[in-house]
Amino acid sequence: MTGRFSFVGRFLSRFDRSVAAGRPEFGRRSLRLGRGLWVIIVWVLILNFASVGAGEITFDSGISHGMVVQRGQPVVLSGTGAPRAALTLTLGAQSELVAIEDDGRWKAVFSAMPHGGPYTLSASAGSHVVCINDVWVGDVWVASGQSNMQMGLAETIGGREVLAELNREPAIRFLEVPRGGADVPKPRLEAGWQRASPELLARFSAVACYFAAHLRREPALADVPLGLINSSFGGTSIEAWSPAGSLAGLPQDRLSGSMFGIPPGALFNAMIHPLFARPIKGVLWYQGEANAGQPALYVKLLRNMMEQWRLGWGQGDLPFLIVQLPAFEGRMGSLDFSWLREAQDKASDGFSNAWSVVTYDTTDGFDLHPKEKEEIGRRLALVAKKEVYGLNVNAHGPRPRNIETSGQQLSVTFDQGLKAARGQNPRGFMVAGEDGDYRFAEATIEGKTVLLESATVSLPKTIRYAWGGLTEANLTGLDGLPAFGFRSDELAPESMFFQTLPAFQRIETPVYSLETGKNGCIASLIVRDKQFLSNESVGGTAVPGGFGFRNLAATTVLGPRRITLSDGGVTLEVACFEREMVWTLTPQGSESADVHINLSAAVEARFEWGTATLFREGVQIELTGIDRLEGRRIIAKAPPQGCATLRFLIKTPG
Repeated sequence: MTGRFSFVGRFLSRFDRSVAAGRPEFGRRSLRLGRGLWVIIVWVLILNFASVGAGEITFDSGISHGMVVQRGQPVVLSGTGAPRAALTLTLGAQSELVAIEDDGRWKAVFSAMPHGGPYTLSASAGSHVVCINDVWVGDVWVASGQSNMQMGLAETIGGREVLAELNREPAIRFLEVPRGGADVPKPRLEAGWQRASPELLARFSAVACYFAAHLRREPALADVPLGLINSSFGGTSIEAWSPAGSLAGLPQDRLSGSMFGIPPGALFNAMIHPLFARPIKGVLWYQGEANAGQPALYVKLLRNMMEQWRLGWGQGDLPFLIVQLPAFEGRMGSLDFSWLREAQDKASDGFSNAWSVVTYDTTDGFDLHPKEKEEIGRRLALVAKKEVYGLNVNAHGPRPRNIETSGQQLSVTFDQGLKAARGQNPRGFMVAGEDGDYRFAEATIEGKTVLLESATVSLPKTIRYAWGGLTEANLTGLDGLPAFGFRSDELAPESMFFQTLPAFQRIETPVYSLETGKNGCIASLIVRDKQFLSNESVGGTAVPGGFGFRNLAATTVLGPRRITLSDGGVTLEVACFEREMVWTLTPQGSESADVHINLSAAVEARFEWGTATLFREGVQIELTGIDRLEGRRIIAKAPPQGCATLRFLIKTPG
């Protein structure tokens, strides 16, 4: 290379001397070209010479066959090659010539392109050529959050139908970000784009898949290629998705941790920072369960995260579509999810290009990981179509615009026409007087206004709607989208609420009785008036899940002595006979499942060779098919695509 540059120097010096002496050896045309043009020509020759033997050309991770680049934004490409070599890149009708840096790195930026494809991206240096095929230009959406965003399509209601639909789509590509953290920001992503396949779609984010399906059904967007990036991790707090340095001004003792010991900033470093290399269309965010105990702080945390991601992508108006937490009967940090929903709405309200999506009506609330994900994807798509793509659709349910009180009546005027779902009167409204003691109110609709009265609140001052972990709220707009939950008071968070629970089941024989309880557990087993299992402290039985214990509240009575308890991912079938029971635990996917059986304090237990013998005051139970005994807890394990069969043989005197 040094010799070539020396040759150029000698050539230009000779050219200058010839011009100065008026020598014709370069010809009159050469003289007219001028020195500047000769410099360009010679440098092209240099770069061509330099490209010879340039060695291996590589693209950075995330640039792979099947990739989708964001339309309307500069196309940024990068990789490695031989230092100081010349590299020619071609994408569609565009070509770029770049010199590889001394450290072997190169970067090229193409002009923004309209949607289309497939294209071939080629990189050549001398005789060495590398091609990336099946490149599309369209819209790239990042789906992020915790377990409810991570949940795969196959686990959801209606998943098989949408799986088949997306599997036929020719212009949708998928990128699964490897789950894990890092101490420092990672420069590159170790993953590649993939075409749709039943195996991929079964485990890919269901919310992202439903979102994509509903976008593709819109005629105005049907021919726009889509790139879906799933960067989600169950059991994680928002702090893990934010740069650690951006949390310094927040109270450190109130920050929430993540499962698996993931510290703040770690997921941002490993799963978000590498994505900054190329522009995107927007973000779908479904997270908050892990932060539900700190709703006031979550407003700051969510706004901070959105700001930091926009800085990283260099897109100051990057859209964020935020899924409000659905109904759930449980607590996080002693608070129900209504407080976190309010925080999610506050974080997006008044924050440019951020919108929250109401979901409290999409599930019955007895499962932390609800399988009704399609409606969530549909509502996200509606918001995207209206707010991001500018289409003429209604994407939001009613919001209150004015509240007035007059004697015993309180009225709320909304921003659109109203109706009650299922043709009933509006439910879910509460009013309180000066004492802040809320009572349910009778509600009637007049146009865009709801009139409220309560026989037990003489002078109502404040109102709450769709409040509590579980709510029977049913007010919608004329198109059926639910009204936003809200409150007009400023009381501190508290969580005390009467909630409807699923029906319990009781099975009796002359020898024993068994009862199911909250979350689909076996809450009680009594033999000859002696309690063997109870829900006094730990819930009788429990099936661990990805975030706490699974809720097997979906109960099916198969016959007079047989029931199943299920959440769709794990099923516990209980068959009862006069002096014997058979429990069968079956996981539905590729993961194993455990059942924990918690003994009452008065029960004596012995374990040997897979059999536990339980004693209490002359009553004996032999339990086979278990894995181990840990103190007062019996554990049985079902393998993937298999089952665990537990047999209870009851022996009593007489």
